[in-house]
Parts: sequence; C-alpha cells; structure tokens
Amino acid sequence: MEVCPLPDICIELPGAQFRRAYLLYVIEICHKQDKYFYVGQTGDNNYPTARPAFRRLSGHLEDIGKSTQNQVYRHIATEILGYKEAEASRKETFSEKVKQAVEDFLVDSTVRMHIYRVRSFKPGVTKADHLPVVKAVSLLEKYVINAFRDSSRPLMNKKISKPAEACPYPELFARIKSDFGL
Repeated sequence: MEVCPLPDICIELPGAQFRRAYLLYVIEICHKQDKYFYVGQTGDNNYPTARPAFRRLSGHLEDIGKSTQNQVYRHIATEILGYKEAEASRKETFSEKVKQAVEDFLVDSTVRMHIYRVRSFKPGVTKADHLPVVKAVSLLEKYVINAFRDSSRPLMNKKISKPAEACPYPELFARIKSDFGL
C-alpha cells in the first residue's frame, strides 16, 4: 500500500468507500463545546441506486444554494449561524457572506460521519426490488432520528416523524443507540 506523502492536507479514502450500499449514517459536527447531529440513509426513492457514504457527505456540505441535498450546510447557515436568507435560497446561490460564515464555522469544527452498512446494493436491481429495501432503511432512519430527539441531542434533521411500523433492523438500531448513548 502506498503511503500518502506529506502535503499540506491528505485525504485518503479506501476504495471500499466508493461501493454503493444501503447505509444509515450519522453526521456529527463538533464545534467548540457543542455537538450537532444529522441522521441520514442512502437509497433513492426515484432511481434504483444507493450512493456511497462519501458522496452523501460531500452533498450535505455543498455550498450551492440551489441544491436539495445540502441539509447540513443549510442548517449551519440558517439555524446555527442565523442567516435566515439562506433558507429561501433554494432558487439562488448562497451569498458570499453566508459562504464565508459557514466556512469559518466548519474550519473551527470537526466533522465525523459514522456509517452503518444495512444491506449491500446489487447493481442492476429492479425498482420493484429496490423500493422495499429503501422503505426499510428509511424506517430505520426514523427510529434513529427519534432516538436522538428523545435523548435531547441537537438534530439538524428538519423532517422528524414517528415510525408507524416495527423497526426492520432491531439489532442495528440497538447498536446505534449504544454507540451514541441514546
């Protein structure tokens, strides 16, 4: 294995990070004494795919105002830093003032992504076979979001709804609760 040379910054991602899979993830942002959490999952309702975790993380941190996948970035701008104009910018780009403020916030933070493999993804899966898996992973996501909320952890998720069915992955749910002390 080749070792990353000593540049100013080196990001190294094992190749397995680019394998599509149905995942549940928790993004944790540690900023000074505060922690913020975002719970998400991979598996698309519209297309038979499930993005790798790194691609989801980069989407969450996009500074493009028109994006619909940058919930973490938008939450930092609007809810943590108080730039309410960033809430309405889904049709326009973020201002330079907002971008600089979020950048400064992230520079003073540590971002972690805790990734839990729920199921492997099979390329060529039909939409009919894909959607029940997405539904099950989405249901697990609801359980985890509610566990964070019930533990009074600061959540960046906007949509919080009670799960209407039994948890499809109780062992994994128990593990996640244990990992975060929920």
